[in-house]
Amino acid sequence: MVLILSGPVHGGKTTFLELSLPRWAARGVRPCGFLSVPAADGQGRKCYDLLEVRTGRRLPYLRREGEPGAERAGPFSFVPGTLELARALIRGAKPDEILVVDEAGPLELRGGGLWPELRKVLADPARRSLVVVREEILEDFAAALAPAVPLVLDVRDPNAGKLMDGYLFGTVTPDADQG
Repeated sequence: MVLILSGPVHGGKTTFLELSLPRWAARGVRPCGFLSVPAADGQGRKCYDLLEVRTGRRLPYLRREGEPGAERAGPFSFVPGTLELARALIRGAKPDEILVVDEAGPLELRGGGLWPELRKVLADPARRSLVVVREEILEDFAAALAPAVPLVLDVRDPNAGKLMDGYLFGTVTPDADQG
Protein backbone atom coordinates (compact mmCIF):
# COMPACT_ATOMS: atom_id res chain seq x y z
CA MET A 1 0.00 0.00 0.00
CA VAL A 2 1.33 3.39 -1.01
CA LEU A 3 -0.09 6.37 0.83
CA ILE A 4 0.65 9.87 -0.39
CA LEU A 5 0.26 12.87 1.89
CA SER A 6 -0.06 15.93 -0.30
CA GLY A 7 -0.69 19.63 0.03
CA PRO A 8 0.86 22.98 -0.77
CA VAL A 9 4.37 24.15 0.05
CA HIS A 10 4.49 25.01 3.78
CA GLY A 11 1.00 23.52 4.11
CA GLY A 12 1.64 21.43 7.24
CA LYS A 13 2.60 18.05 5.78
CA THR A 14 5.68 17.55 7.95
CA THR A 15 3.87 18.89 11.01
CA PHE A 16 1.05 16.41 10.35
CA LEU A 17 3.60 13.59 10.40
CA GLU A 18 5.43 14.92 13.48
CA LEU A 19 2.11 14.81 15.35
CA SER A 20 0.98 11.46 13.91
CA LEU A 21 4.10 9.32 14.20
CA PRO A 22 4.10 9.03 18.03
CA ARG A 23 0.39 8.17 17.99
CA TRP A 24 0.94 5.48 15.35
CA ALA A 25 3.91 4.02 17.20
CA ALA A 26 1.86 3.88 20.42
CA ARG A 27 -0.73 1.82 18.53
CA GLY A 28 1.80 -0.67 17.19
CA VAL A 29 2.76 0.77 13.81
CA ARG A 30 6.52 0.59 13.37
CA PRO A 31 7.54 3.70 11.43
CA CYS A 32 10.91 4.07 9.74
CA GLY A 33 12.35 6.50 7.23
CA PHE A 34 12.77 10.21 7.65
CA LEU A 35 11.25 13.67 7.83
CA SER A 36 12.68 16.81 6.23
CA VAL A 37 12.45 19.39 9.00
CA PRO A 38 13.09 23.14 8.72
CA ALA A 39 16.39 24.43 10.03
CA ALA A 40 18.67 27.46 9.62
CA ASP A 41 22.22 27.48 8.33
CA GLY A 42 25.14 29.42 9.82
CA GLN A 43 23.92 32.64 8.17
CA GLY A 44 20.35 32.17 9.40
CA ARG A 45 19.02 31.12 5.98
CA LYS A 46 16.27 28.55 5.78
CA CYS A 47 17.41 25.02 5.02
CA TYR A 48 16.34 21.49 5.95
CA ASP A 49 17.63 18.72 8.17
CA LEU A 50 16.89 15.03 7.88
CA LEU A 51 15.21 13.65 11.01
CA GLU A 52 15.57 9.88 11.18
CA VAL A 53 12.26 8.47 12.40
CA ARG A 54 13.64 5.43 14.26
CA THR A 55 16.41 7.16 16.20
CA GLY A 56 15.54 10.86 16.28
CA ARG A 57 18.99 11.63 14.83
CA ARG A 58 19.04 14.93 12.96
CA LEU A 59 21.56 15.71 10.20
CA PRO A 60 22.05 18.53 7.65
CA TYR A 61 20.15 17.50 4.50
CA LEU A 62 19.39 20.42 2.16
CA ARG A 63 21.53 23.55 2.17
CA ARG A 64 21.62 26.73 0.09
CA GLU A 65 25.24 26.09 -0.83
CA GLY A 66 26.61 22.65 -1.51
CA GLU A 67 29.52 20.61 -2.68
CA PRO A 68 30.41 20.79 -6.37
CA GLY A 69 28.38 18.20 -8.26
CA ALA A 70 25.86 17.70 -5.45
CA GLU A 71 22.30 16.96 -6.55
CA ARG A 72 20.05 20.00 -6.35
CA ALA A 73 16.38 20.50 -5.52
CA GLY A 74 15.26 24.02 -6.35
CA PRO A 75 17.51 26.49 -4.51
CA PHE A 76 18.95 23.74 -2.30
CA SER A 77 21.84 21.30 -2.61
CA PHE A 78 21.69 17.90 -0.98
CA VAL A 79 24.39 17.11 1.54
CA PRO A 80 25.77 14.00 -0.22
CA GLY A 81 26.35 11.88 2.88
CA THR A 82 22.87 12.60 4.23
CA LEU A 83 21.26 11.92 0.85
CA GLU A 84 23.01 8.54 0.88
CA LEU A 85 21.68 7.95 4.42
CA ALA A 86 18.15 8.73 3.18
CA ARG A 87 18.62 6.19 0.40
CA ALA A 88 19.93 3.64 2.91
CA LEU A 89 16.91 4.23 5.17
CA ILE A 90 14.63 3.48 2.23
CA ARG A 91 16.59 0.34 1.30
CA GLY A 92 16.63 -0.78 4.94
CA ALA A 93 12.88 -0.52 5.54
CA LYS A 94 11.54 -3.82 6.80
CA PRO A 95 8.27 -5.28 5.46
CA ASP A 96 6.56 -4.99 8.87
CA GLU A 97 7.32 -1.25 9.11
CA ILE A 98 5.73 1.74 7.44
CA LEU A 99 8.31 3.64 5.44
CA VAL A 100 7.90 7.41 5.78
CA VAL A 101 9.60 9.55 3.12
CA ASP A 102 9.32 13.33 3.49
CA GLU A 103 9.47 14.21 0.61
CA ALA A 104 9.68 13.17 -3.03
CA GLY A 105 9.80 15.97 -5.57
CA PRO A 106 10.70 16.99 -9.11
CA LEU A 107 14.21 15.53 -8.77
CA GLU A 108 12.71 12.09 -8.17
CA LEU A 109 10.38 12.52 -11.15
CA ARG A 110 13.52 13.00 -13.26
CA GLY A 111 14.99 9.77 -11.85
CA GLY A 112 17.39 11.39 -9.38
CA GLY A 113 17.58 11.86 -5.64
CA LEU A 114 15.73 9.10 -3.84
CA TRP A 115 14.01 7.65 -6.91
CA PRO A 116 15.99 4.46 -7.65
CA GLU A 117 15.56 3.13 -4.10
CA LEU A 118 12.11 4.60 -3.57
CA ARG A 119 10.71 3.14 -6.81
CA LYS A 120 11.76 -0.38 -5.77
CA VAL A 121 10.09 -0.14 -2.37
CA LEU A 122 6.92 1.50 -3.70
CA ALA A 123 6.54 -1.21 -6.35
CA ASP A 124 6.28 -3.91 -3.65
CA PRO A 125 2.56 -4.42 -2.88
CA ALA A 126 3.39 -6.16 0.42
CA ARG A 127 4.97 -3.00 1.86
CA ARG A 128 3.35 -0.02 3.49
CA SER A 129 4.83 3.32 2.50
CA LEU A 130 3.88 6.93 3.11
CA VAL A 131 5.39 9.54 0.82
CA VAL A 132 5.00 13.30 1.09
CA VAL A 133 4.43 14.89 -2.33
CA ARG A 134 3.66 18.53 -3.05
CA GLU A 135 0.34 19.07 -4.79
CA GLU A 136 1.89 20.62 -7.90
CA ILE A 137 3.59 17.33 -8.85
CA LEU A 138 1.04 14.92 -7.37
CA GLU A 139 -0.49 13.81 -10.67
CA ASP A 140 2.92 13.16 -12.29
CA PHE A 141 4.22 11.35 -9.20
CA ALA A 142 1.15 9.10 -9.01
CA ALA A 143 1.55 8.31 -12.73
CA ALA A 144 5.20 7.37 -12.16
CA LEU A 145 4.06 4.68 -9.71
CA ALA A 146 1.96 2.83 -12.30
CA PRO A 147 0.69 0.20 -12.25
CA ALA A 148 0.38 0.82 -8.49
CA VAL A 149 -2.41 3.22 -7.56
CA PRO A 150 -1.58 5.22 -4.44
CA LEU A 151 -4.08 6.37 -1.85
CA VAL A 152 -3.86 10.16 -1.74
CA LEU A 153 -4.71 12.27 1.28
CA ASP A 154 -4.66 16.05 1.29
CA VAL A 155 -3.27 17.53 4.49
CA ARG A 156 -5.97 20.25 4.30
CA ASP A 157 -8.78 17.68 4.49
CA PRO A 158 -10.21 17.80 8.02
CA ASN A 159 -10.59 14.00 7.83
CA ALA A 160 -6.98 13.35 6.74
CA GLY A 161 -5.85 12.17 10.17
CA LYS A 162 -8.82 9.87 10.64
CA LEU A 163 -8.44 8.43 7.14
CA MET A 164 -4.69 7.92 7.51
CA ASP A 165 -5.22 6.16 10.84
CA GLY A 166 -7.94 4.07 9.26
CA TYR A 167 -5.68 2.90 6.45
CA LEU A 168 -2.83 2.11 8.82
CA PHE A 169 -4.97 0.27 11.36
CA GLY A 170 -7.30 -1.44 8.92
CA THR A 171 -10.48 0.34 9.93
CA VAL A 172 -10.81 2.02 6.52
CA THR A 173 -10.26 0.05 3.34
CA PRO A 174 -8.72 1.54 0.21
CA ASP A 175 -12.01 0.93 -1.60
CA ALA A 176 -13.95 3.07 0.89
CA ASP A 177 -14.86 6.63 0.05
CA GLN A 178 -11.98 8.93 0.94
CA GLY A 179 -14.22 11.95 1.35
